[in-house]
Amino acid sequence: MSQVAKAVAPDPRNSDQGLFKYHDEVLWSLSNPARYLPAEAFDHLLRSIRLSAAVPGQANLTAPFGVDVSYGPDTFVVYEAYRGQCVVAFDEPFESIQFCQGDMLVVPCQTRHKIMAPEHTECIDIRDLMARQVEPHLTDRYGRPSLGLLLEQRVNYGGGGELFELRMVIMFVDKQTSGALINGLPGPMLLNGFADKHRCLLNAIFDELGVERVSKSLTQPAAIRLAEALLTIALQEVASQPERATIYKGLADPAVARVIAAVLNEPQKNWELQDLVDVAHICRSALNSRFIASVGMSPRHFVTHIRLTRASELLASTRLSIAAIAERSNYSSEAAFNRAFRKWCGLTPGAIREASTGVS
Repeated sequence: MSQVAKAVAPDPRNSDQGLFKYHDEVLWSLSNPARYLPAEAFDHLLRSIRLSAAVPGQANLTAPFGVDVSYGPDTFVVYEAYRGQCVVAFDEPFESIQFCQGDMLVVPCQTRHKIMAPEHTECIDIRDLMARQVEPHLTDRYGRPSLGLLLEQRVNYGGGGELFELRMVIMFVDKQTSGALINGLPGPMLLNGFADKHRCLLNAIFDELGVERVSKSLTQPAAIRLAEALLTIALQEVASQPERATIYKGLADPAVARVIAAVLNEPQKNWELQDLVDVAHICRSALNSRFIASVGMSPRHFVTHIRLTRASELLASTRLSIAAIAERSNYSSEAAFNRAFRKWCGLTPGAIREASTGVS
């Protein structure tokens, strides 16, 4: 006889009732579903995605055209090829791609790129183009800057030939969260046919933002939530591709994924190898071999890598003292932190801070 899930009537005196179960596994609950967080590391990481701001944009580019684009360390962008095609070129080691109607392109933070048709067309810097076409129109009649006016702008540029219509969402990472899925991107990721597959979602996002703008009720919280929905689905697609980066590859192994999720959730914890073994539910030798095979480093090295990656973000984005960052990174002294950091990336924390922020 086949097993079926049983519905248990909720009892306010017992918070474990009101559950739909298969054997002992909770399938669904009449109580708050946040009580039953997903077990998979990838789901855990998707739930942790937080943006601090999101700005949609549109551009009509006519051949020949070329735009040189670069964003800051907390900014990345999702492009949709809405109509036509172009070439997107990147600095080494990434190869140029053909970006065609219906495709989506995820460009990580600090990834300079050139959008061109045809390839090798001379490019205008995006900052010069924005200063010329957008910035003069960003203040209302009282001289105050207006986000609504910004979102009304559509960039028109090029030589008047074949049209390439581009839609985009520029996203700003919330540095208070790990951003593991974002930081773990191996590079620019082309998602062939993604925009066609998710046409209803994309149209709904841009339509809703348009409605809010016209009704003068545009708020960043709404834009952020819509952008996070798009980003979540895009990163799921990225994770299914064979050229995934370190974190993405590790998520394919359930035991390794559990360790990744635990370390990302509490990087400051004093992780001993036995702690990681307990999280993985496999023996030490199996965890070590499977971690190296899928992630490319041992569990201990992964803990160090995550801690120092977080430390480098703090060095670049805050004015915390190096001693305070060392303590947050679970190092016993600033000297020990300096030695570990230099071994990890070849530079001292002070050099990273000076190069990133100009703060010595």
